Amino acid sequence: MTPLKVLLVEDSEDDALLLVRTLKKYGYEPEYDRVQTAEEMTFALQSEFWDIILCDFHLPQFSGIDAMSLIKKLNLEIPLIIVSGAISEEMALNCIHLGASDYILKGNLSRLGMAISRVLEKRALQIRQKQDEEALQKSEEKYRTILDSIGEGYYETDLAGNFTFFNDTLCRIWNYPKEELMGMNSRQYTDAETSRKIYEAHKKVYQTAQPGRLLDYEIICKDGTRKHIQSSFALIKDDGNKAIGFRGLVRDITDLKKLEYERQESLERLQQSLGATVRAISMTVETRDPYTAGHQRRVADLAYAIAREMNLDESRIDGLRMAGTIHDLGKLSIPAEILTKPTKLSHIEFEIVKTHSQAGYDILKDIDFPWPIARIVLEHHERIDGSGYPRHLKNNDILLESKILTVADVVEAMASHRPYRPSLGADQALEEITRNRGILYDSDIVNICLRLFHEKRFHFDI
Repeated sequence: MTPLKVLLVEDSEDDALLLVRTLKKYGYEPEYDRVQTAEEMTFALQSEFWDIILCDFHLPQFSGIDAMSLIKKLNLEIPLIIVSGAISEEMALNCIHLGASDYILKGNLSRLGMAISRVLEKRALQIRQKQDEEALQKSEEKYRTILDSIGEGYYETDLAGNFTFFNDTLCRIWNYPKEELMGMNSRQYTDAETSRKIYEAHKKVYQTAQPGRLLDYEIICKDGTRKHIQSSFALIKDDGNKAIGFRGLVRDITDLKKLEYERQESLERLQQSLGATVRAISMTVETRDPYTAGHQRRVADLAYAIAREMNLDESRIDGLRMAGTIHDLGKLSIPAEILTKPTKLSHIEFEIVKTHSQAGYDILKDIDFPWPIARIVLEHHERIDGSGYPRHLKNNDILLESKILTVADVVEAMASHRPYRPSLGADQALEEITRNRGILYDSDIVNICLRLFHEKRFHFDI
């Protein structure tokens, strides 16, 4: 026997007992209560839960229409079957329209068991559907809560790129109300070039099924302001693995771009200031040794040209050029009479001159350059066989930049006039580095230097 909680809206006790016997006949074990008025029905509905209501259509103080109105008023979803001794077909259909699940004539109760079974199955299905809908709604609310709390914009589009879903963060970034943003395409909030860029990126994801790389672009907000956006995105596929759209995350990097721009401007100003300071130092050296005026600049130019031919990183090239510009800074510590002596230096005097590499290093070592300037200055007279000074370093112990500066310094010094001798000329200078290629000077650097002079017509600016 199937337990069944039944509320009987019936004025006849005999008819009520007949309904109970019929329910038992069809396999139900009814627990019931009988009411005859609106007050009694209200109390019963508010006091207990009922599986079903069997309601006579005509009662002395009540009717089936009144019962259905009361159920709606109390916002209850209990199935109700009209069980009446006499009711027109038109009135029965009207009851169905007003919310009754079925109607049965008291003279034909053989349909009651089947009607109740069908109504209860329908009710159970409705309950499951409602539970599923509530679970889905809770899941969606949880999903949206998570999306709204991540701090990044989340969106979904169809394959044409039209918005089909997005979180509140994306609305705030785009500065559009939800109702306007829904269905919008990138063509409506970017310029033509950016829209094409976005289209090509999503097209590649569609063709390869691989998530898109980080894409930076600029959007135009509702108020006309522009923002820098960074986006990552991927395909959305249905249960049949068919692509149906795109989903992605975006973040507003406008402030980051602004900081990056300001940082770059500040860096450029610092580099300009640093360059001006270095040039001033270089000029100070040359005022004490007028015969070598321009030497440091020309060495720096040749070293720069060699480094570019070697495809060194731009930052390393900049550091090398700056080191070349002040590589003889240590000569500030050498007496002027030795620097400008018109005859050959004595052994002691030459040893004093050789201290300028260490002196330059000592001046520069505590300055926080972004490049190893002090070390390059220290090593620009080292030779790869260890015969150089001041530390007699060998090949792999010498910085590449120092090796480049060494070759440039030798070539320029021999090709230029000195107080104790006239210029030896570029040819003799190139012969020197050729003769000692792989012995004193790095072979690759010498080869590039020779190519600059012989094939690319490099020359020193006076």
